[in-house]
Amino acid sequence: MKVTKISQQVKRPDRYSVYIDEHYLFSLNEYQLAGSGLRLGKELTADELDTFQQDSQFGKAYERSLNYVMIRPRSEREIREYLTRTFLYPKPKVFPSKTGERVVKKQSVDKTSVQAMIERVMSRLKEKNYINDEIFAKAWIESREFSKKTSKRRLQQELQQKGVAPEIIATMLQNSEVNEQANLRGLITKKRRLSRYQDDAKLLPYLVRQGYSYSDVKDALGKDNDEA
Repeated sequence: MKVTKISQQVKRPDRYSVYIDEHYLFSLNEYQLAGSGLRLGKELTADELDTFQQDSQFGKAYERSLNYVMIRPRSEREIREYLTRTFLYPKPKVFPSKTGERVVKKQSVDKTSVQAMIERVMSRLKEKNYINDEIFAKAWIESREFSKKTSKRRLQQELQQKGVAPEIIATMLQNSEVNEQANLRGLITKKRRLSRYQDDAKLLPYLVRQGYSYSDVKDALGKDNDEA
């Protein structure tokens, strides 16, 4: 099997298509290509070709995962679930047939090799510190405190849903600057502007659903009524 063509992709100029015996078989990013030793005329064994194809899939998955974590910080579970649904259970390909009809073709994958690739990507992300649930939890708490000023119980629930370990959540909340009493008072003030929450009977259960304790809500509403 001989390398017959290496060409820069038009839509992805950072990737290069590699042709073996005149047929496209895989692509590599410029860093992978530079260290690959590939050149026109180079002959590959079946094992070497398989390795390059695995590296190609790894490179694509790693780049996709980097783009995913750059949108906002992600927990380890979020990244693993993203890689799983993207590469282990890819969406079917949809394309028109020669007659113009819509064709839906299910993509088949080698689950063993894809799972191994996912573990390889996760390992690299951890090595580069893109996966760190302590950093993620701290950033999540700070972001929510800035934008929504919620309760610690709600923050705990949200982080649990993201798959963060209980001990990490407890430590990050303990070290945070979340002021539940101030947040509760601010939420009461905000909701009092709405006619439906003028009645404590409606406002109280709403506040409890936001993660505040019943006793804290009763006390805060009592003070609010006294001030009014």
